[in-house]
Amino acid sequence: MKFKLIHALAMASLMTTFSSCSNDDPIAPGSSLEEKTYTGTDGLSISLNGTSLIGKVATFTPATDGTATVTLAGEPIEMDAIMGMITKAEHEQPTLALPTAGVLPGSSQLIIPVELKGDADNCTFDGKGETDYCTYFYSGAATAETFEFNLTDVKLKNTSLAGTWTLPELYEINPDWGTEEANIYNVARVVWQSENGIEVMPGWPMPVESILGMTLAIPMIGEGDNLISPIEMLTVVLKSVTFSEDGNVTAEYLDSKDMSKGVIKSPAGLAQYVITSEGNLRLFLNPAAIIANTVTATKSCATRAADISMIVESLMQQLIPMLSQGVPVSYGKALTDSEGNLNEDPDIMSFFLGTETLLPLLKAVSPLLADEDFVNSIVEEARKDPNMGYMADMLPGILQSLPEVINTTSKIEIGINLKK
Repeated sequence: MKFKLIHALAMASLMTTFSSCSNDDPIAPGSSLEEKTYTGTDGLSISLNGTSLIGKVATFTPATDGTATVTLAGEPIEMDAIMGMITKAEHEQPTLALPTAGVLPGSSQLIIPVELKGDADNCTFDGKGETDYCTYFYSGAATAETFEFNLTDVKLKNTSLAGTWTLPELYEINPDWGTEEANIYNVARVVWQSENGIEVMPGWPMPVESILGMTLAIPMIGEGDNLISPIEMLTVVLKSVTFSEDGNVTAEYLDSKDMSKGVIKSPAGLAQYVITSEGNLRLFLNPAAIIANTVTATKSCATRAADISMIVESLMQQLIPMLSQGVPVSYGKALTDSEGNLNEDPDIMSFFLGTETLLPLLKAVSPLLADEDFVNSIVEEARKDPNMGYMADMLPGILQSLPEVINTTSKIEIGINLKK
């Protein structure tokens, strides 16, 4: 009996020891949390170098060992949001989620394994990393309801374009006459080579590049004797463009409708860039941020829903990849004239969309220019503007000539020149 009692006491002591050890086992941080995707309307707070970002999503996937995986990406944007920004008219476009650019420039998706700190319900993490295009530090916190992620010290690996750029002088001295004259090639890059010309009048074709140059140079903006040309308006409105070392692109400009507001600086987070190779960059736009900043003004533009639907359908194949993969932009020496001579000033650079980008877009909208109703609607709107003058009478021939011009285009480059 005494042996049985001692045995029972020993077993009880052993069980107590095991139970005590089990209760003292550390609880892994985040162990009570489940995988969840957070959005801006569902507990997500995300920033890059101190700027809060919208239009992003984060997925937090915790493991049982105190680690987790964080996946950051752009939040798909519904076609309805873009259509609503473009027109107030009713439309029958199906709801379609379009992919958008990621959080870091050049990365449509960022996957980061993290070590968690804290307790089962509330954990934090921090560390550093790099992508093909940039380096960064990160910190964050996760609960069942909220997720915070902060990217700091983000810096591009290639910062050769970083700095603030302004428009070069539009005017120059004519060596033959000694007078000051505007040269659109000082500010704009206009190249359009096609086998066909634009018929401004029946039987009178002109090179499309000449038409573009003339349109940019003709005073047509403003009232009365205060008319200025589109190229002059650009030099008045656009004050600077800044390429930041963290990949943000911002601009300083005047509100063309109310210049008394003074210089406006666009917020960070609207656009990012990375240099993909010498002479080439990718520009990443944040549709959610752009819509949030411009939707009020843009909605005042009413356009036929049928026309917009046709444009959207035609351009979809070319535009969708650009939302997540970026818009291809070329840069290099600026032109000095229509003959293709180069400006040798090393501080002046031309940023432009090239043939590979523009021609497919033009071909997509070309059928619309064959729509007589569409052409007539543009001409009608132009005639309402007293500044258009004789240009309104030339529009039918110009628009009707464009499909063949586009069809026989071999080279097209449209952009602006900036001086560092």
